[in-house]
Amino acid sequence: MSFKSGVILILLSAAAWGIGGVCGQYLYQFHAVTAPWLIAVRQVLAGLIFLGYLLLRGENIFRIFADKRDAKDQLAFSFLGLLGAQFGFYYTISLCNAAMATVLQYTSPVFVMLWMSFKSRSMPEGRELLGIVFALVGVFLISTHGDINNVVLSPLALVIGIISAISLAFYTVQPMRLLSKFSTTLVVGWGQLLSGALLCMFVNPFSPTGHWDMGAFIAFVYLVIGATVLSYSLFLVGLKVVGSTKASLISCAEPLASIIAVVVWLKTPLTLIDLAGMACIIITVVLLSLPKK
Repeated sequence: MSFKSGVILILLSAAAWGIGGVCGQYLYQFHAVTAPWLIAVRQVLAGLIFLGYLLLRGENIFRIFADKRDAKDQLAFSFLGLLGAQFGFYYTISLCNAAMATVLQYTSPVFVMLWMSFKSRSMPEGRELLGIVFALVGVFLISTHGDINNVVLSPLALVIGIISAISLAFYTVQPMRLLSKFSTTLVVGWGQLLSGALLCMFVNPFSPTGHWDMGAFIAFVYLVIGATVLSYSLFLVGLKVVGSTKASLISCAEPLASIIAVVVWLKTPLTLIDLAGMACIIITVVLLSLPKK
């Protein structure tokens, strides 16, 4: 696969995931669906689709657990990366809105950079420090609108949003060894199923929350197929081609897609200060994703 094809896959993945967040907000806002139920059922169904596809092809879906190191990496990816990123993201949406949750999650390159600095025993400098400053300014503007005495974003939304960003950073860096041995479909399929099954220990997947009509059903189907199966597959296939650094840069399309969708479709009001804060965080992603000279 060419580099150009990898870029296109990452862009499509970003747009699909960003619009999925808006579908989640639609279900919370207009149909009273609860976040834990939605996330649990969505992930279980997506995992079954991934693994069912492999079974139909005659593949041994359990081979990823044959080696202890592979099994540990898969479990870490499932619970620390994928579950944290997805649950944190969709739960944050229920606490604020899809645009805010998406932009908060996209502070993840800061945590990737801090981890790489820790591993190399070197301090961030130059563009890296500037990226951290932009991220902090962006989060400050989003959460306070520039007034420290006027917190407009709940502390819980801010904390969960940052946790989702840390999990996304782990999700971006951690699975590279697994993906060199196993297919994207196998890794993501088990990740979705295992993380969803864990959530099902706390919610009843057979007892839907909220009220449902055709619009809610279509949004839910998109969450499972478009924002989960399609988005994660495209991202991890593209990740193999372009690498984690460039993937972070290209994925800037995701918050932009989410911002446009929540304003146009759901009529969610965003102030100029909100947009300025979001722009700061998108600048952070660009700064930290550009290759070093």
